Amino acid sequence: MNAAAEVGAFEATIASVRAFFAGPAPVAAGDRLLVAFSGGPDSTALLIGLGPVAAQMGLHLEAAHLDHGADPDSARRARRAGDLAAALGVPCRRERVELPALRARGESREEVARRVRYAFLERRRLEIGARWTVTAHHRDDQVETLLLRLLQGSGWRGLAGIAPVHGRVVRPLLALTRASLRELLRGRGLEPVLDPTNRDPSLARNAVRRELLPGLRSVHPDLEDRLARLAAAARGARDTIDRRLAEHLDLRLEAGEIATMALDAFDRLPPALLSTSLALLHRQAGAAHPPPTAAACELERAIARGGRVACDAGAGWRWVARDGRLRLERPGNNVPPFAYTLRVPGEVQIPELGAVLSLRRGEPNDAASTVVFQRERLSLPAEPGAVLVRNRRPGDRIRPVGRRNRKRLKEVLIDHRIPRQQRDALPLLVLGGEVAWVPGVTVADGFQAAAGESAWTAELSFIDAGEVDPS
Repeated sequence: MNAAAEVGAFEATIASVRAFFAGPAPVAAGDRLLVAFSGGPDSTALLIGLGPVAAQMGLHLEAAHLDHGADPDSARRARRAGDLAAALGVPCRRERVELPALRARGESREEVARRVRYAFLERRRLEIGARWTVTAHHRDDQVETLLLRLLQGSGWRGLAGIAPVHGRVVRPLLALTRASLRELLRGRGLEPVLDPTNRDPSLARNAVRRELLPGLRSVHPDLEDRLARLAAAARGARDTIDRRLAEHLDLRLEAGEIATMALDAFDRLPPALLSTSLALLHRQAGAAHPPPTAAACELERAIARGGRVACDAGAGWRWVARDGRLRLERPGNNVPPFAYTLRVPGEVQIPELGAVLSLRRGEPNDAASTVVFQRERLSLPAEPGAVLVRNRRPGDRIRPVGRRNRKRLKEVLIDHRIPRQQRDALPLLVLGGEVAWVPGVTVADGFQAAAGESAWTAELSFIDAGEVDPS
């Protein structure tokens, strides 16, 4: 490619990134972005493309590099990645783990690397208060992912491909090709870090990239367009089915970290939709994976028998039928006392619940959510500075909206039929010693935003580790 092509690639990247952060993943001046940075050609091109957009929109960038310690040269590559980020004017946080020691039984090298990397990125994002974690996935990654899922016999959900926005992870380069990103590096005197695993023929993705794709492209030059249409159709079908199922099942997220649906509506579903409905219930509750097939079959038998339903849903979760609704209850009901300071605006991780509570100005952005548990518009002081997030304590009181007197929080929870075992799993938002918000239960008088009032949005979300990501 010539110089004109290089300029064209740069301009296309800038336009794509700018449009992405004005649309699917909106940002505001002062927001931070955490960039997953291997130092390879793709993530280097991402930093190059983000630089002008961040300067124009008033954003702060930080790169994050995880040294997997998987080979003797990994430490050198980590240092090189830090130097490369510095050359682009972006600070880089580097950490090292010994990946082989973290590998669980039955877990592949790719799976443990992905799991540990995303845990590191989420932890660092919360530490610096970044709005998004940005990765360099591009169109070629999407093509390879779809082919891999076809080869693995993926269901139609898997054929939706890589999501542009998933939780707090965003991919602004999915419309761009690997070749166009490589063009950004020309003439800049930058030498990206080369990961030796990209040449390992034993890894399925490398085999698809180096052997399968060239042959398919020779027969079908429009392969990428075909697969893009497949992914778009699968995403459309997924979203439509999920929306209609949620309406039919009267799917709800209730206080105490419980997802519920109408039992009679579930029982009337055709068999082909039963597993899909349970998977939807689990995703809404924040479960990382759908229920095991054996557990789902046992639930169906219990419902068919009638009477009491209380079944293991896998990974410590439980299905319980009560008051005509099927409830999915989270594991770990014995939640220890916790208390965290939330700097406003911002968010705080609550590891005891596997959740994140955020507080920001303005209206909520549905596309930004992980698995939303509860959300509320609150009226707070103009600059609250910091608030306390904790679970209940003896003697807690609150004056719910519309009540003249303060009431013991325990009595309020009983009035709302919150099960005893779920009460310690409610994170309370506390300002100046006053309980301002009990998610899914009530807002204290004086803290509920009036219609049309400029408000803060409080949102409690579960950390969703359910998506299979290609990187």
